[in-house]
Amino acid sequence: MSRTVELADAMAMTVGEVMIERPKTLPADARVGDVRQAFERPSVRSALLADGERFAGVVEREDLPSDAPDDAPASAYVRADAVTVTPAMPMRDAVALLEGRAEPRLVVLDEDGVTLRGLLCGNATATGFCRR
Repeated sequence: MSRTVELADAMAMTVGEVMIERPKTLPADARVGDVRQAFERPSVRSALLADGERFAGVVEREDLPSDAPDDAPASAYVRADAVTVTPAMPMRDAVALLEGRAEPRLVVLDEDGVTLRGLLCGNATATGFCRR
């Protein structure tokens, strides 16, 4: 299976068909030091916080101040305006939400608005979407 879904192909699909299922998460009670450790990998630009399958927030790389103490709760830096989508959403609608965003990522939640289902992740060249 290809690690990328081309943009043209994705436009006829749903978010659920394109998203990364079971993305890596940190516990909801993670500390800033845990997030910094995750950000040591250049490909990690967003840290998803979750309590089991319950979404607790997303910390974007640019939202974590360099002077934040390592032992501070990472939840203090979650993005209050995190844009989320559902697996059933047409990709054409999700692509519209991604336009103009600095980070081409959308958190995928179940219809209940709290159960983490995946991560929609645009590739670095904006020509498609990442798969694992």
